[in-house]
Amino acid sequence: MKRLFTIALVSLVALSTAGCSMFYPNWGATELPTTTPSSSATESATPSETASPTSTPTDSASPTPTSRIDAEVQILDASADATAGIGTVIAQVNNVTESTGTCTATIKAGGIVKKFGPVQAEANAASTQCFAITFDLAGLPSGAAAVQVSYDSPTASGKSNYFSVTIP
Repeated sequence: MKRLFTIALVSLVALSTAGCSMFYPNWGATELPTTTPSSSATESATPSETASPTSTPTDSASPTPTSRIDAEVQILDASADATAGIGTVIAQVNNVTESTGTCTATIKAGGIVKKFGPVQAEANAASTQCFAITFDLAGLPSGAAAVQVSYDSPTASGKSNYFSVTIP
């Protein structure tokens, strides 16, 4: 009996926390630490320890505005809540892992086009997760609507396919 209770308890805990990481995988996380030389480290450096002024990098590590990659934006869920009067869109960028971009939702409903956002995006283990994009249902006609999320950052930009949502 004790073994059955333990298995049931472990299963209940696993099921109740399984979906949490889908919406906010790094909720409350801070930016990754960066290494910057301290003032004492630069003062104690001898000329032989500093980089040679004649060395030039062959490839630029920082992207130029024309070298941005195409972001693969995917809408995971879009829903509308008539009681609250708002809708929510959850999206991610599959081929980019960074915390410098923003996500914007475009809603098309009955000939009306509205934009909502931008919201921040943050790096996940293998992708970039957009914060939840909420939109006001006021002014949108009831019925079928289409949602598209665009992502923009210094290194990548792109748009998702349209995702259908029903406006109550």
